[in-house]
Formats: sequence, structure tokens, C-alpha cells
Amino acid sequence: MKQGKIIGFDAAKMAEQMMANAVAEQNRRLVVYAEKEIKRLGDMIQTYHSANHMDRTGNLLNSLCWVVTYNGGIVGYGFYRNPVTHSRGIKGGSTSYLHEYFMDDMEERNGRQLAEEFIESYKGSPNKWTVAFAILADYWGYWESGFWMKSGGNTVYQGESREHSIPRSKRFAQFQVMTHVYDDVRMALKPAETHLTVYVPKYSHRNPKYKNKRGYKKIGLLR
Repeated sequence: MKQGKIIGFDAAKMAEQMMANAVAEQNRRLVVYAEKEIKRLGDMIQTYHSANHMDRTGNLLNSLCWVVTYNGGIVGYGFYRNPVTHSRGIKGGSTSYLHEYFMDDMEERNGRQLAEEFIESYKGSPNKWTVAFAILADYWGYWESGFWMKSGGNTVYQGESREHSIPRSKRFAQFQVMTHVYDDVRMALKPAETHLTVYVPKYSHRNPKYKNKRGYKKIGLLR
């Protein structure tokens, strides 16, 4: 009597392959989600841009990016858009600065470079998936946390009969885009932990000419 063939399988190998397939599928899903969400974020900022000049040099939205990692390694990354420059900065250029109130010793910002440096340095967490969305042009922190916008004051114009002084006024402006979508991201990735950080840069420039002058730390922003 001839013996039949004995067919076996390696249970450990099968489990390993199943795990690899599950990881690949989760990677794919998170990348698709990140690509969709980054477009929503950028489009939302665009709705504010025209009236508030948020992206007048292009550097703000050039710095909007996403990255997905697994086990400390990058699975995928991307940007809201290809780099765009607008000649609406100082002297008709597209260079962006942390502040533009002082014309010397300004701190330059390159939105795409900041985004690329963030992605390159982002390690995520070991044995976990991480998804990050970021705006790396750090003056965005002022838009997100809110600031007082001043106008008028010490400006004189010639009326029909005499000169008039334009009164000083101020209003509080705040555009909570990342904050606004935080809950959406938290629910979409539940039960994963989610965190939101709004970084507001500190000015390092101090001009002795303006020392002790009221409001000398109030420096204009260039997007």
C-alpha cells in the first residue's frame, strides 16, 4: 500500500504573513486618510486667505504637511501642495520672515524647507502607528492662538475744513483651523491618543531704538 503525501504548514510563518498583510493594509488606510485630511486643512485655510493675506508669500501653505509612521519608520508623507511663491512680500519678493516690523536682522522663514526638516526628523513611536499634521511656518501660531490687530492712531488726513486724526482701534483675530479639526481627527483615529500643540514663537530681535517705547514688542507678521 502506497503512502499518501503528508501536507503541513508552518503556523508561525502564516501568522507572520498575516501580520505583515494587516500592517500593509493599515499603512495604506492611514496614508489615504492623511492625504484626504491635509487637503481639507489647506482648503479651509484658503477660505481665510483672500481677506486676511495669510499666505501672501506662499510660505504658509508650503509648510502644511503630513507624515505617517509605523514602528519608528516613515510609511508615507506629503504636502498640501507643490511649492508656490507669491511676489507680495517685502520689496515685491516671496521671502517670508517671522516679523517685518524691524527692517534689519529679520528672521527668515522658508515654509517648504521647514516642512521637509520636520518630516525628516519625525520618528513617531516604536511598535505604534502615528499620524501627524503640521503647519511649520511658525508665525501660524499667532493666527491659531489669537492676537490683537491694531489700526489707526497718529495718522492725519486733510478733511474739507481741517485736519483730522484717525482714532486708534483694535480687534481680536483668531483662526482656529488646526484646533477646529482636532476633534474630527481625534474621533477618526479613536481609540488612539491624539495631541495638539500650538507653538507661538518668541521674538529674539530687540532694537535699542525702540526700548521702553509702548508696544515695541508688537511686531507685524508676514505670511
